[in-house]
Amino acid sequence: MLKLNEIQKSYQVGPAFVEVLKNVNLDVAQGEFLAIMGASGSGKSTLMNIMGLLDKPTSGSYLFEEKEIKYDDDDVLSGMRNMIIGFVFQHYNLLPRLTIQENVGMPLKYKGTNDDEIKRRSYELLKRIGIEELASRKPSELSGGQQQRVAIARALAGNPKLILADEPTGALDTASSEEIMDLFGKLNTDDGITVVVITHNPMLAKKCKRLALLQDGTIVEQ
Repeated sequence: MLKLNEIQKSYQVGPAFVEVLKNVNLDVAQGEFLAIMGASGSGKSTLMNIMGLLDKPTSGSYLFEEKEIKYDDDDVLSGMRNMIIGFVFQHYNLLPRLTIQENVGMPLKYKGTNDDEIKRRSYELLKRIGIEELASRKPSELSGGQQQRVAIARALAGNPKLILADEPTGALDTASSEEIMDLFGKLNTDDGITVVVITHNPMLAKKCKRLALLQDGTIVEQ
């Protein structure tokens, strides 16, 4: 599904260039449940941003479903992010003034879906992850684990082929973290969604089916 070839990423800081990713090679097959694990500063989030088309590499190539990604058309990249990829972040990124159901439906609104269909689909997703009774509440009224479930439901709204989760349990307690990882596992097994989890926690990484270790900007073990 995904193929990263010799990916490098560097940033200019003053007169110097800081190399964050160094010749990263990684294949992710359709239907995989992969953990990318590394210490803080190893380049995990930068790698996820490139995989999610939120950032472009300095050099190297990225193939998505055997087609090389071109970075010269922002509309195409935006469309792929909205239609194919679901994102889950550590801090949920829910809109505080909207209800839970409205938050889940936001990707559908960007796709031009009509309001009735947005309400139906968003409620179905909340029901699927077991928190439909919270549909009318605001994010501030939910626990961290509940908010992350909402974020996962929002990521599923566009029927993505790929879910990228960046430290999705970083703000949660142990029990909630395991519940979220179990939910990712269920989505992978039952729906065949490719799931890539970025984490620094080896216990949570073990819940995935494959592990890639990122060290000093390079994949050193798979």
